[in-house]
Amino acid sequence: MVKPPSTQATLMGYFPQNGPGITDVVVETILLFLGFVSIGLRLWSRRIQRAQLQLNDWLILFAMLIMTTRYGIEVALVVKCGMGFHIGLVEEVGGEELVALFSLLLYIMDCFWVTLVTLVKLSILHFYLQVFRNPQFKRAVYAGIGLCVAFWFGGFFGTALFCIPPEKLWYENTQGHCGDSSKMYTACATSDLGIDVIIILLPMPVLWGLQLATSKKIALTFVFGLGFVIISITAVRIKYMLQIDPNDRTHSISQIALLSAIVPLLGIINASMPIIPPALRKVFKTSFLTTTLKKMGSTKSSDRHFERLPESEYPLVNVSGNRGKHAPENDARIRVTTDWEVHSTETTDQLSNKINNQ
Repeated sequence: MVKPPSTQATLMGYFPQNGPGITDVVVETILLFLGFVSIGLRLWSRRIQRAQLQLNDWLILFAMLIMTTRYGIEVALVVKCGMGFHIGLVEEVGGEELVALFSLLLYIMDCFWVTLVTLVKLSILHFYLQVFRNPQFKRAVYAGIGLCVAFWFGGFFGTALFCIPPEKLWYENTQGHCGDSSKMYTACATSDLGIDVIIILLPMPVLWGLQLATSKKIALTFVFGLGFVIISITAVRIKYMLQIDPNDRTHSISQIALLSAIVPLLGIINASMPIIPPALRKVFKTSFLTTTLKKMGSTKSSDRHFERLPESEYPLVNVSGNRGKHAPENDARIRVTTDWEVHSTETTDQLSNKINNQ
């Protein structure tokens, strides 16, 4: 068994001069904070609705756990291993062991990334199943879930077994062989992009078929369509992947690492957007999105049928009443009566005197 690289060398003292590295850490820290905020609002919304956590909630929570771990690894890549600097400086300060540690941490981070983005996609698709009841739409969602699972198998094992044995990736002199990194990264990113397009476009025909005002349809399209921003970032990420310099990985990989972090972080926020309106209603005192999203489960142009409400959220109660003593025994009708009481700040005598004086 090959011992993992270990070195006391670090480029922490060079961090203030690492422009790409500083940008990476600052942007990821801000988005990670927003991701935690979105998850907090998501859990608060579930509590407001007195609803149990669903599978899509647990998938996002697990994804956020992996994202936080990946964030820690990326900070180590920047601060200790000098990601953002040219490899010449990294080798000068830390030698081959520091370069090997950089390659090992990057390898772990790539494996995390495939799992991370797959969990986000599965969470969104499971949410679709809970909201939209159209049988044809649900079959399309299940097909999307199948694509995500296939993507994970291909992406994860393609990354994990990119080199045989894997340690050849960080110890180049190890006996074995590796694949073409540019082709592997591009294939994985292209597949990711294609699945994102499918997931984002899936609910659009249903949303625009709802019997809602156009303004509300546009608002819902924005809520579900934040993924279009993710698609744009993924497309830019593919561009940079084609420009990776294998002889200067510590520098050329820095932009890709940032984009690779932004994609799942925005995905986590996007997956929570349709669920957080109850919490937003508490904060901003508005029910616009809350009311609109509630209607999605029942107001559909292509799926008009009644369904039993879940008793856990809408418990059934018995309604009973007392029959009047004069009511006939064979009267099976329900009669609703209302007693009116009129109160005034003036007494009856005062009112009578006023009427007589007119």
